[in-house]
Amino acid sequence: MLRRLAAVMLVPLVVCTTTAAAWSAPTTVALAPVIVQTVSGAEIAALTDKIAFGLIHDVDRSVVPAFRVADQTVPLGDVAITPLKPLVYATYVAVPLQIAVNGRVAKTITAGYRVQQYIHTAVAAHDLTPGLLLTADDVTVARVLSNGRPTVDPTALLGRKIRSATARGAQIFIEQTAVNELVKAGSGAILVVRDGPVALTADVIARTGGGLGESVTVYNAQTNRLLSGIVTGPDRVELVLPGGEESE
Repeated sequence: MLRRLAAVMLVPLVVCTTTAAAWSAPTTVALAPVIVQTVSGAEIAALTDKIAFGLIHDVDRSVVPAFRVADQTVPLGDVAITPLKPLVYATYVAVPLQIAVNGRVAKTITAGYRVQQYIHTAVAAHDLTPGLLLTADDVTVARVLSNGRPTVDPTALLGRKIRSATARGAQIFIEQTAVNELVKAGSGAILVVRDGPVALTADVIARTGGGLGESVTVYNAQTNRLLSGIVTGPDRVELVLPGGEESE
């Protein structure tokens, strides 16, 4: 009886052991080999570059790649690359294209380009030192990449002082310069009043300062009047009476 009981009790153990062994056995699944090929990103970019560069005809605009075109993985077969209609915006150009393998489209990708704008504006004709009084020899016009700022006419800088060191070819903006005060507030000046061919002069005191071509206010102690005139030179202000402009 004990032998029969033992035999009965051993059966489940044998079954469990067998089940555990079968459960932990590794399973191998055979997969079909995947055969692919790579289309070079450089090959694609050579095609899209030619298209994008040919879309901009303005001499003051150009295009540059916005990113590098990556290599593309496609199935094995005969590859055909077909450009699609490009999209042209004010600041961006998109060139889409399809990659077909054996006549079937495998991928559609897009190459992007930034549109750069150039302007003609005032730049330093040579290295400029702080405090330099700008003349026509110090400022010139050059074609530079636009940063969104308006252009500066070089003549607007003449007679002004450069505030900081500026390298040759660097853009110059009005705020980088300061007025060269030819007439200083509180100082004496000569006022020239023109009425047609007649010109009168008077000693005055400048109430406001200004540079060449700027308007200043002066005080005439003899007449006890405040007048406004244009700075025409060091400590010199000119006032042309209405109707008193000289005819050419």
